[in-house]
Amino acid sequence: TIDYGIKNVESATDGVQKTGVSLERIGRMPMPIDILVEYTDGTKESFYIPLRMMSFEKENPTPEIKRTILKDWAWGNPEYEFSISKKLNAIKKITIDDSLLMADVNRENNVFKK
Repeated sequence: TIDYGIKNVESATDGVQKTGVSLERIGRMPMPIDILVEYTDGTKESFYIPLRMMSFEKENPTPEIKRTILKDWAWGNPEYEFSISKKLNAIKKITIDDSLLMADVNRENNVFKK
């Protein structure tokens, strides 16, 4: 099955203005991950996590939104962490697979809302 979730979102503790995001792969099927971040000022940013086993990165499906390509997610690692270069209080919502194209079996853990 395909099941990814947002495990934790927290302010960075190193004094830099950023937010740490922890994701988890709950199902056994590895997939590349698209993440949409909506900010309190109305802007949006996307993050793309390719799979290490893939030999390419898919094109940006929403070229009007800034997209950051993150380091590959190795299939053997059930967890993945990345940071957003804005404070936690600037984030309104984080969504895994906002397009709903991935066959995730539990979408309830795909969204972080403040």
